[in-house]
Amino acid sequence: MKTAQEMEKVIIDKASEDEDFRAQLLSNPKEAISQAMGVTVPEGFTITVHEEDSRTAHLVLPPNGKLSSGDLSAVAGGGHWMGPGA
Repeated sequence: MKTAQEMEKVIIDKASEDEDFRAQLLSNPKEAISQAMGVTVPEGFTITVHEEDSRTAHLVLPPNGKLSSGDLSAVAGGGHWMGPGA
């Protein structure tokens, strides 16, 4: 199983090469990632995709506090992709 960082790189590379995928990723990221990566994004999990430009930067902070045992299981390869920093 790929790490979240490896999957993120694959998604970004695909979005850089495939305009249709990029558009789908921006409009419906869960569906785009599910189809492209063959993974199930858990119900209730939100993925937000931002497109940077020359006047905008995005800073993503990790969650405040400790991870639950369920979060730790997912990070350790629990079967669902939870995204970077999750």
